[in-house]
Parts: sequence; C-alpha cells; structure tokens
Amino acid sequence: MYAENLEAAEEVIRRLFDPRRTYKKAYISPEIKLAYLQHYLESRWTEIVGENLARSCAIEKISGSELYVRTANSMLANELYMMQQLFLQKINSFLLGRVLIKKVYFHTGSFFRKQQQKEKQAEPPEPPAEYTKCPICGAQMRKGLDMCSICEREQREELRSKLAELLRIQPWLKYEDCLAYYKCDKILFTAVKENLQSYYFERVRCGFADKKESLLAVMFLLEKQPEDITLALYENALTYLRRDQGVSAFGSRLHGKKQ
Repeated sequence: MYAENLEAAEEVIRRLFDPRRTYKKAYISPEIKLAYLQHYLESRWTEIVGENLARSCAIEKISGSELYVRTANSMLANELYMMQQLFLQKINSFLLGRVLIKKVYFHTGSFFRKQQQKEKQAEPPEPPAEYTKCPICGAQMRKGLDMCSICEREQREELRSKLAELLRIQPWLKYEDCLAYYKCDKILFTAVKENLQSYYFERVRCGFADKKESLLAVMFLLEKQPEDITLALYENALTYLRRDQGVSAFGSRLHGKKQ
C-alpha cells in the first residue's frame, strides 16, 4: 500500500512541475503547487536528512524556488548552512531529479514567529517558555530539549571526529554500514566522507601522497576493500586520480565507468 501511495505522489510531482506537459482541463495556481511540494517533502523529510537530524530541523515554508528550514538552535543552523549544497542535492534527488529548490536557508524561526504574531494579535499571548538544566553540564536550557546547544555542538564535533577516524580505517564504508558503529544522520556522514575523499584525492593529484595515502584514495574512489583491489586496478585508479583535475567525491567514476 505504501509503495502504491509513493508512486501516486511521484506522479503528481511529474504532473505539476514538468514544463513539457500541459493540461487544459484545470488551472493549478502556483500556491497550490508549492503547498503540495512542501507536503511531499515533509512526508519524506526523515528519508532526506536522516532520523537523527529530522528531530532537530523541519521545513518552515517554500517560497518560489527557496526552501526555509527551521532548526532547533542557531549553532545547528550555522553548521547546516556550511552543507547547503549537499542539502540541495539530497532534496532535488527526491524530486525526480528536477531542480525545483535552488536555495535553502536555515534559521531558528524567529522571523516567521514575528510574522505569525502580527497575524494573530487578537489571540492571547503564548505562555512563557519553561526552562530546565542541561543533564550534561547543568546550564539552563529550554524544557523538552535533550541537552543545551553547547553540549549538542560538542557531541556533534566529537561524532564528526569519530566518523573521520572510522573512515580512515574503512574507507569503503557506506552510510548503512556506518550505523553499526555510530548513530548519525546521512548529511553529516556524507560531509565527513566527502571532506576526506577530497583531501586524499588532492594529495594524489599533486604528487604528495605516500603509499598509505595513495591506498586510501584508491579505496575511497572504488569503495572496495584492499583484498578486492588488484595491482592493475590500483595502478589504473592512481593514473585516473593523477590526471583528473576535478575528481568528484560524489559518485566518482573510473575511466567513465566505476570498476
């Protein structure tokens, strides 16, 4: 039943946003199109950003080709801003490859709360926020949060370091494999892996890589374990990395075809 509903939703996306298809029976306003687009992305949000991150950020609204994402705190908003291109790739990949979202903004929701307050001046004010102590450091924080923003950032940085260490040992790991070691969201895992890939690819390209770094670069490129890499495949991969001036860390290809 879920698969049938998913196919129907994707067909609606095709019908509403495919510029090559025209419909004479009924006019659909841009507002209705964007409302459905937001509903569709919200229903797939956990798949797009991962279960952990989905608890800390949510879609605020879509305006034209711009997506506004509300985060739990300003530190998370700044961190996600650094990965906005990856966000755009993930989101548009769920929209059948159509680039419907061209910009994404991350914020704590204060701007939209002010707008809502102006629209609801007749309503009674919201009750004051309740506060409690952070279970880790004891600092004051809003009630309902797992920890304060400082501890959350420290834990995320610690997780980032652990992921980098794990990937240096097992460069062939994919996100699903990583979950056996650490619970993390897809976007953080992908960002850490891409940073490591770019570093080792560039070391090889510039001729600075030693034997260990060269092997790591090849394993990142091929997503294979050492015992699965033949000498010919290893040398072929190094030749590719040395001559390519713009090796992509995402879906890298070896001579036009992944080996």
